Amino acid sequence: MSDKSSAGSSTSEFDARGFRNALGRFPTGVAIVTARDALGGLHGLTVNSFTSASLEPPLILWSLRNASSMMPVFREADNFAVNLLAEEHIEDGRAFAKSGPKMFDSSRWELSNEHGPTLIGSVATFNCRMVSRVPAGDHLVFLGEVLTFSYSTTSPLLFHAGKFFESDELLGSRDSTSDSR
Repeated sequence: MSDKSSAGSSTSEFDARGFRNALGRFPTGVAIVTARDALGGLHGLTVNSFTSASLEPPLILWSLRNASSMMPVFREADNFAVNLLAEEHIEDGRAFAKSGPKMFDSSRWELSNEHGPTLIGSVATFNCRMVSRVPAGDHLVFLGEVLTFSYSTTSPLLFHAGKFFESDELLGSRDSTSDSR
C-alpha cells in the first residue's frame, strides 16, 4: 500500500516534512489569487489550496501561510479574484509562486478597479467579496462570496508532488485504439 508512513504519539515525534509529502500526493489545480491593496496596488500569488465551499450562497475558499509576505494585502482586502490556471499559464504559476513584485501586463491581465486582476485565458475566474478569514494553525483561511465568474473548456494546469504538470502529462494520455475493453 505505501512505502513511507509516519505517525507519532506526540507533537515532537510528528514528521512535518513527511506530512507535507503525503499531502502532495493529492493532485490539485493551480490558481493565482489577486487583490488590490488600499493604495490600489496590484498583488497576486500562486496557490493550490482553492476549493468550493458552498453552492447556495456561492462560496469558495483558499488559504495562505501566516508567514507569507502577502498576508497584509489579503488580510485587509475587501475583494479578491481567483484565476484557475490553464496549461499555457505554467510560467505565470511559477512567477507568482516567487516572492517579490509581480507584473500585470495588460496584454495578459484584465484589470478591475474593484477586484484583483484576472488572467486572460484562465480555465475559470471568480471575482469575490471577502466574507471571512478563519485562523487555522499556521495558515489563514479566506472565504469569499462569488459575485461573478467565467469559465472555459481549456485544460487545467495541475500540481502534484511539488511540481507543475499538464493534464496529459500527469494523468497519462490514453490511446483509444489500444483500449480493448
